[in-house]
Amino acid sequence: MSVDTVQQVLQTNVMGVVYCTQRAFESMRQRQSMGHVVLINSIVGHYIFNPLPGSQQELNVYPATKHAITALTELFRQEMREFKTKVKVTSISPGLVNTELVPLDYKRLPMLQAEDVASAIMYVLSTPPHVQVHELTIKPLGEPF
Repeated sequence: MSVDTVQQVLQTNVMGVVYCTQRAFESMRQRQSMGHVVLINSIVGHYIFNPLPGSQQELNVYPATKHAITALTELFRQEMREFKTKVKVTSISPGLVNTELVPLDYKRLPMLQAEDVASAIMYVLSTPPHVQVHELTIKPLGEPF
């Protein structure tokens, strides 16, 4: 895998989350508002799986970036608690989702749809103000990972 590809995956999956979350948190803090930061993680942010033979090499760095999101979620939660905010932080970790990024070899496996992830987001956003869902993992029935 090229260094450029690794940098692109890191910039998108890790630094993009850092930049967006910092700005959202600062906005919520300045307004002293209750808020909810929802980070889209992955089941591979919690364990390493063996990619299918012939899979794209980009999958080799993907789990590392999602493990970073697992760590960042907890760090953001602690930071928001330290500032005594009422901002919630939730990590949603879907299994395999049917998108254009899914390698052809994986298309034969059970997959979630984007709407399933959207429903999970709506669920965590609908919780009462005193309830914080730290982590929500959703997987398609029969997924082998």
